[in-house]
Amino acid sequence: MKENPSDTIAAIATAQGEGGVGVIRISGPNALEVALRCFSVKGPVEERRLVYGSILGPAGERLDVGFLAWMPSPRSYTGEDVVEFHCHGGPLLLRQVLGAIVNAGARPAGPGEFTRRAFLNGKLDLTQAEAVIDIIRAQTSLSLSSARGRLEGGLSRKVGLLKAPLVELLAHMEAELDFTEEEIDGLPPEEISSKLTEAASGVKRLLSTFAEGRALREGLKVLILGRPNAGKSSLLNVLLQEERAIVTPMPGTTRDVIEETLELRGMPVRLMDTAGLREAADEVEAIGVRLAKGRVEEAGLIIFVADLTADFSGDIEILSGLPSAKTVIAANKLDLGSEKISEAMAAFEGFDVVPISATSEEGIEPLKDLIFEKAAGGKAALEAPLGELVASIRHRDCLVKCLEALERAKGAVAAGLPRELVATDIRASIGSLGEITGETTSEDILDIIFSSFCIGK
Repeated sequence: MKENPSDTIAAIATAQGEGGVGVIRISGPNALEVALRCFSVKGPVEERRLVYGSILGPAGERLDVGFLAWMPSPRSYTGEDVVEFHCHGGPLLLRQVLGAIVNAGARPAGPGEFTRRAFLNGKLDLTQAEAVIDIIRAQTSLSLSSARGRLEGGLSRKVGLLKAPLVELLAHMEAELDFTEEEIDGLPPEEISSKLTEAASGVKRLLSTFAEGRALREGLKVLILGRPNAGKSSLLNVLLQEERAIVTPMPGTTRDVIEETLELRGMPVRLMDTAGLREAADEVEAIGVRLAKGRVEEAGLIIFVADLTADFSGDIEILSGLPSAKTVIAANKLDLGSEKISEAMAAFEGFDVVPISATSEEGIEPLKDLIFEKAAGGKAALEAPLGELVASIRHRDCLVKCLEALERAKGAVAAGLPRELVATDIRASIGSLGEITGETTSEDILDIIFSSFCIGK
């Protein structure tokens, strides 16, 4: 069904499963009217106060007792009239209450439809709306702080600071073009070029935060690879600080890909332990090896575990097929083969190498530091305020388009092309920044963004 902003919508707003309290949210022009068809209360319903009463089914039967909260427009989450029912949190009961509300005149809300209405009614810009789902899905304290900062407008303000001087520059140039007979001083080419260069530098600085912003939002996928018995599962266990993977001296113990999540310096990290890379002894192990190789593309970082007590020739052969930019070497069994560290450094030249012992945990902290640095795009610590980090591919792509338009404008100025062409590119750069906050975003993009939300938010 095509969403109609004039409809009154309803959905269960609390998570699936059993709970002490469940919330059903209603939003739209007839929210209170619909709610009162399903709610029996003796006294008046006052705005922003919980009112106790009975929640009724389609035939007037009592489904539950609970509270009604009425938040009239525009002081509500969506900017419309909003009513919430607070009742017991049983899944069956909540479905029955929602069914009664739909029977009374509401329609079921689509994914993210409440937040979409908040955006359309000016309660949130698009960056803030996207932060809502990031808060819900945050896995670590830093992820949550980053999402909360965007919801509070951190990234939006940063984009606004980039946009303001470009709008001012464009206004001056358009006035110059529109009123050629008036005494409006045209900006010298050098000044236009300087302003464009300054704007481009600001966009580049914001773009440089994408690696750590995305890692905080989505988590970093770390693939642990290596030959059999190199210590991959032992490394997984020591990073997790629990016995998650079976460790034995027998090659081929790990058959499937084992995945676990941990928080590393506040960064969500998804660890994937894999079967040892060798000629498989049986079909089950062969499947595990194929799965391991298939995860290389999706991984954001590869930790290749090399055995310091073994010959490195097999490792070097495997490493030749791995992307060096996202591969680090954990030279394991430092407690047994410390005399081979120099040999390992030479053999694995071109890769970052960290000597470790998964048994004694020596070198594990430096390895964690390196993982964080790789996730943060080469930074040893998060430098920008968390709420100003570029966290999504959509935001990055908009900034890239903005930067390309600014570079075209600079080229047009340098080539002495007509000011109309320069102004066109500046306008395009402003439009790309507007896409981030939703000022110039198409309906199709909005559909994609809000379709990823849960129903009820």
